[in-house]
Amino acid sequence: MIPTPAAKLASGTVTSPANPNHRPLDIDKLYYTRAILSVQWSVDGEHLYFDTNITGRYNIWAVPSNRGWPVQLTVSDERTLLEEPSPDGRFLLYAQDIQGDEKPNLYLLDLAEFTIRNITNTDKVGYRDAKWSPDARSLVFVGEREGPGAYPVFKFDPDKGTVKKIIGNEAGDCEALEYSPDGHKLALTRTRNYQYTGASVYDLESGTETMLAPIDDKSTTITGGWTRDGKRVYVTSNANDRGIEAVALLELKQDPEFQWLTLQDWDSQLVDVSPTEDRFAYVVNEAGNLRLLLRDLNGQEEEIPPTQGVVRAAKFSRDGKRLAIIHASGDSPHDIWVYDLKARTLKQITDSLVGGLHRENFVNPQLVVYPSFDQTPISGFLYVPANIKADHSHPAIVYPHGGPQWEHVNSWFPSLQYYTSHGYLVIAPNFRGSTGFGREFMESLRKDAGGGDLKDLVAAVDYLKSTGYVDPNRIAITGGSWGGYLTLMALTKHPEIWAAGVSIVPLANWFTAHENEDPVLQKNDEWLMGDPVEDRDLWRDRSPLFFADRIRAPLLLLAGQNDIRCPVKETEQMAEAARKNGVTVEVKIYENEGHGFVRRENEIDAIKRAAKFLATHVAERASTQ
Repeated sequence: MIPTPAAKLASGTVTSPANPNHRPLDIDKLYYTRAILSVQWSVDGEHLYFDTNITGRYNIWAVPSNRGWPVQLTVSDERTLLEEPSPDGRFLLYAQDIQGDEKPNLYLLDLAEFTIRNITNTDKVGYRDAKWSPDARSLVFVGEREGPGAYPVFKFDPDKGTVKKIIGNEAGDCEALEYSPDGHKLALTRTRNYQYTGASVYDLESGTETMLAPIDDKSTTITGGWTRDGKRVYVTSNANDRGIEAVALLELKQDPEFQWLTLQDWDSQLVDVSPTEDRFAYVVNEAGNLRLLLRDLNGQEEEIPPTQGVVRAAKFSRDGKRLAIIHASGDSPHDIWVYDLKARTLKQITDSLVGGLHRENFVNPQLVVYPSFDQTPISGFLYVPANIKADHSHPAIVYPHGGPQWEHVNSWFPSLQYYTSHGYLVIAPNFRGSTGFGREFMESLRKDAGGGDLKDLVAAVDYLKSTGYVDPNRIAITGGSWGGYLTLMALTKHPEIWAAGVSIVPLANWFTAHENEDPVLQKNDEWLMGDPVEDRDLWRDRSPLFFADRIRAPLLLLAGQNDIRCPVKETEQMAEAARKNGVTVEVKIYENEGHGFVRRENEIDAIKRAAKFLATHVAERASTQ
């Protein structure tokens, strides 16, 4: 059994909510509900910038910070992602890739003249973590301009238009850049395999670097901001005996002691640092509910509403008087709220639901805990349709999340609301390998990918049967990315359990995935699975492609042509191998998408295909009880 804070949880009685407002949801209306990814304040605090798919494409919009009609600032058919405005209010920085290839260029939008400038002008090059200097005279970013998978730091001068490398990646690839308040230093995170990270401070004037937390083989430390006096750096780290993430402060010297600020039973993470006071916002992740709190360096603390669901982001206004928050819950999509710190009032700024939909039309998932094969407690969320009886007659879906270093949280999942409204129970387990339950739980998949996590999903099936609601002959499995991989593993390793499977942007063959994927993912694979030659037997055993002849359930595969994480070849070869087995196999590859689908028409097409497939092979399947 793996120790995990989930041991402190207990499942209540599973019940179907009585809801007179329940009705089957319409896919088109549901997927016109808007998504919001991030938020930034304008320099004067009068507006909020955010990226949303109101038009069916992700573009950047502005809305009055006191609520009002939003205005579209960028107009593009490609995914446009907000970075941040310059401190002088002249520019808005954003990123834009091509057809989901995750290799964006960086752009400056002139907020006075509304002209746009591509400041990187590269092809198939990754960029991340762009930050403006406090005086707005330059910005820094991390990019693989010198070669695939290599991420040093570059500096851009917006007036001269020049790009110069300032920090190399010889000591580890760079990420999470944070300027000191005076602009003379840069805090950054270094990593060699994206599993273990260290923190350092680079002096921009002397060119010297001080390693605050060296990269080791057991912990992550990620920079997040500075104290106002510029003498200490905020980090989120699990470099403690318990392996629990928490916010800490580090002094600017070699190997300082961690001053833990939020260490507790559950993971906590830094969200933002006040620009005017020594206090910060952070979230506590209690088994997938992410609560937002404010804390100062004297230990004074307050919780910020809403208290249920998840906080995706929180950002202080430049005067430190307000927080912009992106919040969602199982029955409510992401919306922006503004919290006044002095008045302690909360105001909703955006409305993402459309077409007469209301929270009452959806179900709130129930937090459940069940024992796995080795008695390790596995928590997850169970979505139960309204107004049904516990008569062992209902179809069900096991929904493994992506990652695996990710977590299913109490957030907005329109596909799960659709399935639940059409009579499926859906369980979304946080299987071993998930984040949010301590480092040991997350690392337990090392040299065991597709092993313990798959057994946790099988145990979820047993739990579903125990509720009394589910027909054991009508259970499907569906997931994306790692969830797509586990779907294929489940269909090949436990073929007798499943009525159908829907695998979205999956990995199918560790050898070809490693060969064809992005270099950053290659490093991750080698940490997780070992060497493809020395550990060949493991790589083969955990590649569902080699066991396609065992599949008995109908299979639907959905993929993006430009996927750099799980290349489209994974889907193509799995479809070919499964068809040789004589089972029903359907495939759809979206030519203008990458790792997941962001164009509204493709989102709608994908969920309609999956819904029709599951209706045919699961919901309408006659029970053999």
